[in-house]
Amino acid sequence: MTSLTKQISSAAILERAKAIQDDLLSYRRHIHANPELSFEENKTAEFVVETLKKFGLKPKSGVGGTGVIVDIGEGSGDMVVIRADMDALPIEESNDKSYCSKNKGVMHACGHDVHTACGLGAAQMLALDPPKNGRIRIAFQPAEESTNKDGLSGASLMINDGAFEGAKRVVALHVFPELETGKIALKSGPLLAACDSFNIKLQGRGCHAAWPELGVDAIVVASQVVQAIQTIVSRRISALDPAVVTIGGIRSNTFKNNIVADSVELTGTVRYFHADTHKVVRAELENACRIAEVMGGSYELHYITENPAVVNHPEAVQIVEKVATEMIGREAIIEATMKMGAEDFSFLSDKYPSCFICLGVQIPGSERFLHTATFDVNEDALPIGAAMLAASALAML
Repeated sequence: MTSLTKQISSAAILERAKAIQDDLLSYRRHIHANPELSFEENKTAEFVVETLKKFGLKPKSGVGGTGVIVDIGEGSGDMVVIRADMDALPIEESNDKSYCSKNKGVMHACGHDVHTACGLGAAQMLALDPPKNGRIRIAFQPAEESTNKDGLSGASLMINDGAFEGAKRVVALHVFPELETGKIALKSGPLLAACDSFNIKLQGRGCHAAWPELGVDAIVVASQVVQAIQTIVSRRISALDPAVVTIGGIRSNTFKNNIVADSVELTGTVRYFHADTHKVVRAELENACRIAEVMGGSYELHYITENPAVVNHPEAVQIVEKVATEMIGREAIIEATMKMGAEDFSFLSDKYPSCFICLGVQIPGSERFLHTATFDVNEDALPIGAAMLAASALAML
C-alpha cells in the first residue's frame, strides 16, 4: 500500500475515501437516527469510541464532559487537530427516511452527524498508515449548540481539559445545504459572526383590563422597547459594519383578555464581527430598555457575551486550498462570504491558526435549511468531507 505520508496525492486520498463510502454512510445514518442534545452525547460518544477501537486506535473519552479524543501518529513532532462536533438540536424531524431520528423531539438538523462521520472516516484512513512526522489528533466535541450554567460550550470545555494543548493548527468543516455538492467554500479572515445573547424583563403594574389607567401595561412598554431595539442596527451601526439584533421570543406573565400584564420577558441574539460593534449594541440595548422607566415601569437587562467570530488564518486556508485544488479541482472551490451564523469553533480559531471549511451538501431540486425539521444532506459529500479533513491535517503537519 502506498503510504498516506509518502507523497500520496490529495486526489488519491479522495479515492480512498470513496472506497469506504459505505462505512461513512453507516456512521452518518447511525448517528442521525440516534441524536442526542448538548451535554447528553453519551451514546454518541460510546459509538465513536467503539468505532475508533475497530481501527486499532486508543481513544480517550470523558474529555470536556462527553467529548472524545484520539491521537494518530508518532508522539513527537507537531500536532494538528481535526475537530468534529457531535450534538443535535431540540427539533422534531419531519423527514421520511429509514435513518430518521428515533428520539422524539431531537434531530441532527445542523449536520453534526456528518461532521462526526467525516471525522471517523478520516481516522479510519489515517489509522491504516499513521503519519511519521507528528501526530494528528481528532477531537469529537460535545455541546456546540449550547452552553452550561457557567456559560461554557463544548469547545471551551475541551480547551480547558487540554484537548488542544500544543496544537500547531486546527481544521474543521461544516455542511452548507445551499452549496453545491462536490464543492467547498473557503475564506481567509472573518467567516462566521460573533454571537451574544440577552434577556430582558420589563416590569409594569398589573390591573383589570377595564381600567388600564390604574396600571402600567407591560405589553405596551415591551412594544415600545422592541421598536427601539429594531433601530439599533439601522440607526446606530454603520451600514458598512455587518450586525444583526433579533428578538427571538416575547412572553407576558399573564395571557388573558381582561388582565393588564404586569411583566414581560424578551430574549434575543446579537451577531457582529467587530468588537466595537459589540460595545455600541450593548449600550444601545440599555438605552432602549430605559423607555420602560419613562413609561412608569422598570427593567432588568442580562447581556451574555458568547462566541467570538470565527476567523480563518490565511496560512491555514492556503494549505487547505492547495489540498482542495489537487483533490477536487480549482473550479470546485468557492470564495466563501461572511455569514451571520455563529460557531464555537471560534474559541479555537482565536487561539490556534485554523481553517473552517464550508462543505457543499446540496440535494438537487430539494431546498433544505439548517436548523429546520426537514434538514437533510446529499450523502455524496461524505467522502469529500472525510478526505478533506485527512488530507488537510496531513498537509498541515
